Amino acid sequence: MNDYADIQGGASEQVMRADLRTLDALYRRYRGPIQQFLFQMCGSADIAEELTQVTFVKACAGLLSFRGECSISSWLFRIARNAYLDSLRRPDPRRIETDELLAIPDATPLGDPVRAYAAAEQRSQIALALAQLPERHRTILLLRDAEGLAYAEIADVLEISMAAVKVNLFRARAAFRAAYTAFERPEGEHE
Repeated sequence: MNDYADIQGGASEQVMRADLRTLDALYRRYRGPIQQFLFQMCGSADIAEELTQVTFVKACAGLLSFRGECSISSWLFRIARNAYLDSLRRPDPRRIETDELLAIPDATPLGDPVRAYAAAEQRSQIALALAQLPERHRTILLLRDAEGLAYAEIADVLEISMAAVKVNLFRARAAFRAAYTAFERPEGEHE
């Protein structure tokens, strides 16, 4: 009887170690993209970090029940989006902090201050235009254009049809263009 218990205990310990390695690999692979997505959704580095942790705690709890009907990335982004939406339902949701949105890292070379200023100004306008969009439009734009998810993956994350993804993405891009164009025009200048 002791031999059976030793074998069974050893097998479950091996499974547990394999699960921990899987979770660790998922966390290392997807923490950055999930946190960036959440930051762009909420505009706060602190809230994005908190929601990233919530996402991976929920993923850890649900990993054994993951059915594989969609990709792991779609599943994680869906959990992240739901965590974000849950945070909005809290009694006192924090508003987007535009100072943090303006702190999007600058990828321009340090040598040209004019280019650095122009790039910073453009990032500022993009961040502010994104912040004005409804959550659904912001989500679909970020999943497609910032995270590079395929239409099918976006459909899985948002739990909508491929046709709905295409229509919503078209509308989101139009709304973004309108919001961004409004920032490009000096005050008082209209088409």
